[in-house]
Amino acid sequence: MSSPELAVLLYGRRVATLYQDKNGKHELEYAADPGQTPLSLSLPLEQLHHSHRIVNAFLAGLVPDDRAVRDRIGDQFGVSGENPYALLEHIGLDCAGAVQFCPPEQVEEVLARPGELRPIDDNQVAERLRQLRRTPSATWTLPQERWSLGGFQPKIALRRIESGWAEAIGAEPTTHIFKPGIPALQQSALNEHVSLVTARRLGLRAVESQYMEFGGEPTVVVTRYDRAIDPEGEVVRIHQEDFCQALGQPPTRKYEDHGGPSALQILNLLRQNQPDAGMKFIRYLAFNYLIGAPDSHAKNFSILHVGSDVRLAPMYDVASALPYDKFEDARFAFSIGGQRIFGSLSDENWAQLASKAGLDTDRAVAIVHDIAERLPDALRDTLSDPGLPSNELAVRMLPAVSRLCASTGQRR
Repeated sequence: MSSPELAVLLYGRRVATLYQDKNGKHELEYAADPGQTPLSLSLPLEQLHHSHRIVNAFLAGLVPDDRAVRDRIGDQFGVSGENPYALLEHIGLDCAGAVQFCPPEQVEEVLARPGELRPIDDNQVAERLRQLRRTPSATWTLPQERWSLGGFQPKIALRRIESGWAEAIGAEPTTHIFKPGIPALQQSALNEHVSLVTARRLGLRAVESQYMEFGGEPTVVVTRYDRAIDPEGEVVRIHQEDFCQALGQPPTRKYEDHGGPSALQILNLLRQNQPDAGMKFIRYLAFNYLIGAPDSHAKNFSILHVGSDVRLAPMYDVASALPYDKFEDARFAFSIGGQRIFGSLSDENWAQLASKAGLDTDRAVAIVHDIAERLPDALRDTLSDPGLPSNELAVRMLPAVSRLCASTGQRR
């Protein structure tokens, strides 16, 4: 049975209290002095009390999207996997961003960051990855771990230490996310790494990644952008939220055509909070479209909260569908000027989106053409890296991306 209230911690202080009533409804109330950073743009500090719909959407974004995975985690602790509050009571000490959840009587203990790091060898990492591959609905966490991550794709979180890797127990923060990829899609972990490296080659901000194999188990290892190392060498958390959370939408509505946020809504939100980020987001959209990434929905873009400042987070979770026959009819997650079919977008579509967002239309179109011109060569350089395994990805991905970029250059 869940506690009727949980303390909400952020940046080393208790900033709010989360309540659950007998009907499972959730409410949040900020403390008298919560600091400068809101938990979410959808939960502004100026409003002390927030009700169930918005609060639950924020909480749901912190736990796995896959119901079967949530149920497995719930079974570990004897709670419902359908209740994000109940899950976070047990795995809410290391979430995406800097937010933490604990019973009120444990606040001082959690702020002291109790926990331990348990070194694990490559064989142990391989076994955890193997379990995810064999049983995609398996729980992502071990019973003693207290981290939680959103999203649908299987993953584990570990801490980088001098000797290698460690499981983070209790309130210790993790620093890296291991994603073995989607079993049904050949070399999908490699695909994500290649896409992220290519984005960085083009000068876009994207998370650091490595392609690694542990006991023959492939994985893309992503450095968490919501973690940093302070001058004393301690790992610190940086608060972040995805755009579903920022716009008060649950993960079930992460796609625009499912009623979720549109590209224009995201651009308008950025204009209100970080005016210079609009063109950066256009660059993110253009890259995802041109590399053929259909899963670039609102949960796969985020903002960072540093004090009262809002900043667009680096790109993450980028992978091309173009190498796979089953995605021949894939569509872009966002409508751009009324179009979302890969290969169908014209300059007019991009200009229409920019115009509605109050951005310079010529500059927006120029950004799209610049990426379309440079992306094939950048992708070719990435795929030719001798450190990558020989693969079919280059054979299928490069020609398809090149064709998409060429067609974009022709649609003026």
